[in-house]
Amino acid sequence: MKKKLLTLILCMSYLCAIDAQSFSKSEVKQSMRRVADWQIAHYNKAIYGDLNWVNATFYLGLAHWAAVAEQTDQDDSYYKWLLRLGNRNYWQVDQRMYHADDICISQAYLYLYEKYKRKGMLIPTLARAEWVATHPSSGSFRLDYSDGSTLERWTWCDALFMAPPVYMKLYNITGDKKFIRLMDKEYKATYDYLFDKDENLFYRDHRYFTMKEANGAKVFWGRGNGWVLGGLVEILRELPAKSKYRPFYEELFKKLCHRIAGLQSSDGFWHASLLDPASYPSPETSGSGFFVYALAYGINEGLLPAEKMLPVVDKGWKALLSAVEEDGKLGYVQPIGADPKKVTRQMTEVYGPGAFLLAGTEIYRMAQDAPREHTNISPIRVREIAEMLSDKPQGIGVSYKDRTFWEKVKQSDDVQQLLLEEAPLLLKKGMPPFVDSLYLHLNKTNIRLPGEDMMNARYQYLFRLTLAECVENKRRYVRAIEEALIALCNQKSWSIPAHDRNLNNYKGTDYYVDLVVATAGNGIAQCVAMLDDRLSPEVKARVQCAFREKMFRPVYRSLEETKPFGWFTVTNNWNSVCLAGVTGAALTLLPDKEERAYFIAAAEKYNVYGMKGYADDGYCSEGVGYYNYGFRAYILLREEVCRATQGKIDFFRNSKFVRIAQYGKKIQIVNGICPAYSDCRIGLSPDKSIIDYCDQALGIVSSKEQSTFPVGENFSLQLLEFFPIQAWKIEKNDEIRQALQDESDLLRAYYNQADVLIARPAEGTSCRLAISAKGGNNAESHNHNDIGSYAVVLGDRTMAGDQGGPFSYPGDYFDSGAPEKYKIKGSFGHPVPLVDGVTQSTGIKAKGVVLKKEFTNEKDVFSIDLTSAYSTPNLDKLTRTFVYERQGAGNFSVNDEFTAKVPIRFETAVTTQTNWSILDDTHLLLTTETEQMVISIEASGAVKFTHEVIEVNSPAYTRIGIVLKDQARTGYIRLSMSAK
Repeated sequence: MKKKLLTLILCMSYLCAIDAQSFSKSEVKQSMRRVADWQIAHYNKAIYGDLNWVNATFYLGLAHWAAVAEQTDQDDSYYKWLLRLGNRNYWQVDQRMYHADDICISQAYLYLYEKYKRKGMLIPTLARAEWVATHPSSGSFRLDYSDGSTLERWTWCDALFMAPPVYMKLYNITGDKKFIRLMDKEYKATYDYLFDKDENLFYRDHRYFTMKEANGAKVFWGRGNGWVLGGLVEILRELPAKSKYRPFYEELFKKLCHRIAGLQSSDGFWHASLLDPASYPSPETSGSGFFVYALAYGINEGLLPAEKMLPVVDKGWKALLSAVEEDGKLGYVQPIGADPKKVTRQMTEVYGPGAFLLAGTEIYRMAQDAPREHTNISPIRVREIAEMLSDKPQGIGVSYKDRTFWEKVKQSDDVQQLLLEEAPLLLKKGMPPFVDSLYLHLNKTNIRLPGEDMMNARYQYLFRLTLAECVENKRRYVRAIEEALIALCNQKSWSIPAHDRNLNNYKGTDYYVDLVVATAGNGIAQCVAMLDDRLSPEVKARVQCAFREKMFRPVYRSLEETKPFGWFTVTNNWNSVCLAGVTGAALTLLPDKEERAYFIAAAEKYNVYGMKGYADDGYCSEGVGYYNYGFRAYILLREEVCRATQGKIDFFRNSKFVRIAQYGKKIQIVNGICPAYSDCRIGLSPDKSIIDYCDQALGIVSSKEQSTFPVGENFSLQLLEFFPIQAWKIEKNDEIRQALQDESDLLRAYYNQADVLIARPAEGTSCRLAISAKGGNNAESHNHNDIGSYAVVLGDRTMAGDQGGPFSYPGDYFDSGAPEKYKIKGSFGHPVPLVDGVTQSTGIKAKGVVLKKEFTNEKDVFSIDLTSAYSTPNLDKLTRTFVYERQGAGNFSVNDEFTAKVPIRFETAVTTQTNWSILDDTHLLLTTETEQMVISIEASGAVKFTHEVIEVNSPAYTRIGIVLKDQARTGYIRLSMSAK
């Protein structure tokens, strides 16, 4: 009974200990991938040579990790990397016949042989081991680097990792007992010579028998004992449970593990000196990695008591993770040596990641299947989404291998220009350099363009050469592309200077993901996917590291550790653009399904904020330009997620989307011309590709797929046009069908929440005039103080009205004082009144109150109260009434009426890019090459005209002031516009 009770207590303790560990399989796997990718990305065979033990230790860790990656994510890229390594070296080992270091590489070879069963992988290792086994050395155990014969035996403790596992594994592969006999004989000889039975630790070699640390303790090197324990794990993996050889190695393993566990520091690390950590206070990760590896293996195999050892392992793994940079670099790795030395966080060596990966594979075995609780993004939802995803990541486009697609693309004039002129010239000039002074120019001058143009040129260089390579398919651009990718990976910041004013991105202290990081990053990701195996594994791994450092990890950290980036919850284009870029890059690059699912889950949770930026009636307050930008990004996000989940997640399954989707049609006044409200650039129209996509998704039309070659700067937002696939159809319900029916008025569009009217002539009539009028408020996204603004279209031109926003932003354009400084943003630059010299106020309290709406087939009347828009204390009331008449050639009138407490100055304005002239005291003439429009003026008193040219990084236009000559307590000005 006592025995059963003890067993039950031990089992309960083990289970409690297992539950106490705080890492999940997904987290462990992602950490291993980061470290493996970083080391592959920074692998340089020229330093040590492929066959050197320094690299060979990493190969072993990578072989263990490769098995996890393939089993869990069907990711065989790590196996392929190891296969390329073996093939290019013909599976040879290093040169020295007896030296333990020079056969270490065979550990990875033998794992690969067991997987692939290719004899060529085995023969060189077998030949070397057979020769040594049949010609054993009798060299001295007193290591002397000037005497090579003292390196023929395993005379230093590191050797117990390098060689014994090879002979042990060869025994299991071949069944030839000479290998296990040699291993056992030589191992025990080293044990007898270097193992201190009082301290239960190994000396590095005989030179340290009499040495003392500063505190008087014996010198026992951390990594040296880590090598021993790592080697013991590999031996125990191969030794059968009933082998006569096993008891010695199992007992030694347990003895060492218990001793090492007691030497762990409070921070979870072990230090370069095991018995004098105070003299070497810095962590040391290579030794710590081997110790965690051994202890975790012992727990997993039931060789060590979990209740005692698991807290040590848990603390040790967390310590190792703390030494991993965001890009995957493992720090605090003591350089090559033989004894304790100073270590810094910047130090790394190839064997350090090898030990980390070995530790990680054992941690993964014991980690929880269930994700951690208390996270921002529901781990349950992440797992649900992961089940919807394919095994492999996938870009939005097609790779260069799809020659049918690329040959079709090749026929366009844009592509011919790219191939014949643009790409060869880019190749000749090389990638534009990253110039620090240009990046810092904004902070010194408040001028944005120099830094932005420099960065955009670098991204464009990569995008254009990638397209040229995929079309041409001759490998001509591959080297330049790889160099460009590495340059971008090394680039200090992917963000533009305007979004990095504190220079945290530039300095690499705290990466912030902005619009450009998201869009350019997604573009880079798509380039990598399109080029596929044209890129070397090392370059692709470097890309993975850069994305983790500059995009994926910062996003994850903001959601789970600090607070979400502001764009997650803003109600403007930033939300959609950033989500589309980050999600697209993740779906394109990340092999781990749960990692990909995390970003979809984040998009699922936060995309609703971007949609709040559109009124429920579908109006985009940011204007047509940002509809083209922001909603295009939302479409891309929707398509990325639909394709990844096979339509199981669709952000468009609601009636509001129907109304937003129809905005592109409804906002057009006539002939594709739209009002340039907010920061919309004058002359912009809704992109046809957006309208076509929405029609496809809604089942209104099924247009022919036609590839449009990307010509603008923003490659990632043109992906759906360049790689056209029929949009995922929305599952319609009654609410969606009703919304479609509601959006069918051809004469006008009226947005109730934004108070924006679009009024058009009836088809087949002689009316040629069309208009838009705006109420709204002065707290809209990309706000201009523009309540009461309008646009008048005649033929194919905006003759008068709102002139939109700048084509490029001044550095302080979004500062609080911008409406006063930049007339294009303040109400002075708009066709609205100036009241007693006062322009409109900024803020939600400044709003137009709708007084009247009367819409008929003949006439539309729209009246608003503008009083709250002006802060002058003398104003009692100001109303503006728009009347649009469709009879004849059409007429549009704007009538302002005011009352005040005392006589005030009052004026209104006409804004226009046309040629204009004063016909007489009450008439203006606006002319273009093809059109003429007369503005008739009625007023409560005599008027005079002023004029001012306004230009803020945009086409110049004229503000024609129409001013009552005399101050008055009541008055009006009525403008009546008609074609001449």
